[in-house]
Amino acid sequence: MNFRATSVLTGWGEGLQSLPANAATAAAGRQILPLPTPQFADDRLRRATRECTLAIAAVEHALRHSAVSAAELAGQRTALVYASASSYVAANWAFLHADASSVMYFPYTAASAVPGEISMYFNMTGPYLSFLSGGNAGLEALWQAVTLLNNDQCDRAVILVVETFAECADLYARGRRLLSWPLVETAVCLVLERQPTLATIDYAAGHALSDSQVNDHIIRHVEELWATGRATRETTAMTLSAPTIRSGQQLARHLRQHWPSDAAPLITMTQVRSGTCLAATPLIGLLIALAEARREQILCLARWGQTWSMLRWPSQLSPEQRT
Repeated sequence: MNFRATSVLTGWGEGLQSLPANAATAAAGRQILPLPTPQFADDRLRRATRECTLAIAAVEHALRHSAVSAAELAGQRTALVYASASSYVAANWAFLHADASSVMYFPYTAASAVPGEISMYFNMTGPYLSFLSGGNAGLEALWQAVTLLNNDQCDRAVILVVETFAECADLYARGRRLLSWPLVETAVCLVLERQPTLATIDYAAGHALSDSQVNDHIIRHVEELWATGRATRETTAMTLSAPTIRSGQQLARHLRQHWPSDAAPLITMTQVRSGTCLAATPLIGLLIALAEARREQILCLARWGQTWSMLRWPSQLSPEQRT
């Protein structure tokens, strides 16, 4: 695997092995699967919000289960790329409903709050970016990390995604038709280092006025990718993520109808296993596909409303491509 370290913490447990075969069935009617709140003795974190401590826990979990040390992350040659579609909802909700005389929650309503805490805790002083653009944000964050590495703006990049729901359960219940249940709290950390193969990774994104136009745009860009020869139908595994299972199934059906069954790529919907993890869903799908290594190329597709993102990732690297 071409990530130096990975960590997946969800309301199901630790790691990909904790994910059920079918999230809706395993949830047994539960609408939200929360993550336990991490406890730290460090006095610096006494006022940190839950999303901040979950982010730190994800990074520490990745370090514990890899050969990467905290000392390697420190300094200006480590980039931090953060993505989330939900984690600032809790901070803003707490600020809006707090006593008028309290300003404790105000700093954590800023988009820089979580990456700021992470940067200080691990002494990362390199570039950092935040993506709060919905369910596509995880793919966008990974692509920007690849771009930073390819442009020699860093030696390694930490891609971090945190999604939380428990603090605003009533709010999400009001919009229950917009997202598929269960909502699964998630903290994902990926540590990526520069290597020659990163220069071959493809990314595309766009938007359209209707669902059918979005689907047509995706097919056109997939066909253009295959025309380059960097991937083919037979060597490609597609992972799909969308706001709802229904919209994801519609996209999958559209894709399968476009290609003959004997020439169709392998298509899977990540949410069937993970539940709704928003920006973390496409990254979980990528990690599942890498672990299974069933095809040479992985094509991650993410839809959010009328926007879409697509990233092609090689499933395996040869020894001479590793650095």
